[in-house]
Amino acid sequence: MKLLYMNFEKIDFESLYIDIYKLDEGIYASIFNQEMGPSSNAGFFDLGNITIIFDTLMDPFSTQDFIRAIKEITNKKPFLLINSHWHIDHIFGNHLFPDSMPIMSSFGMFNQFQKSLPERLNSFKERASTELKNTKELLKKEKDPNKIIEYKNDLVTYKKIQEPNFSLRPPDLLLSSKMKINGTERSVEIINVGNAHSYDDIIAYFPKERICFMGDLLFSNLDPEWAKGINGIPWAADPVNFKDILESYLEKDIKVFVPGHGTLCTEKEIKNSIDFLDKYFLKN
Repeated sequence: MKLLYMNFEKIDFESLYIDIYKLDEGIYASIFNQEMGPSSNAGFFDLGNITIIFDTLMDPFSTQDFIRAIKEITNKKPFLLINSHWHIDHIFGNHLFPDSMPIMSSFGMFNQFQKSLPERLNSFKERASTELKNTKELLKKEKDPNKIIEYKNDLVTYKKIQEPNFSLRPPDLLLSSKMKINGTERSVEIINVGNAHSYDDIIAYFPKERICFMGDLLFSNLDPEWAKGINGIPWAADPVNFKDILESYLEKDIKVFVPGHGTLCTEKEIKNSIDFLDKYFLKN
């Protein structure tokens, strides 16, 4: 039976940045408020005796709300954080979690963390002074209360980046293929699907509940401009494998896909993504 987006329970949780949806017992998606911009999504899984987190958020304030949601809803300390890939909007919030909680990702993510992320972070640091100046000017003219809050938070974020000792937290554990985490009440499969959107992308799959957290292998909306890359980074690191993965999960009769960006998805958006890869990356 195909379920509509509106059938999922929206949790009563106060946040300017994120909406929390209960997709099934113990399985929650954090969907970024589309009115606040195109930032990333995340999730958390109460498996009974342990809680698993899937990705963090770019903005420190949205990540703090995310952490608060996990605590309020599960009443548990997170056991493990999983990063789906290396892009900064999915790992920036890592540093807000305690060092006692391990972070898992893939070998490809770790390689990019060492190779590419220092340059990305330095770019943010170099732009911080200009961004602070521009944001202060925007703040003077803004009347919308939500935008005022957003700009004030941006100021705090860029000031944080400018701190001499600020750094991004790397993964502690590396996943080469696939693992199943069994809780006392439910289980989740954590799968390294290889190079697709990025390098060694990781997804979280609940076969019994028919739910899949796709990271950036799925966006609810697509932009042809991405064919040129985003900020110098290819949108599809391996378009052929990317398409193969989407086609394989299309066959699994999944009731809801959680994208890396945008609203909750069904197989319609998976098909759109396959068509997008065919048109802009595999046409030759």
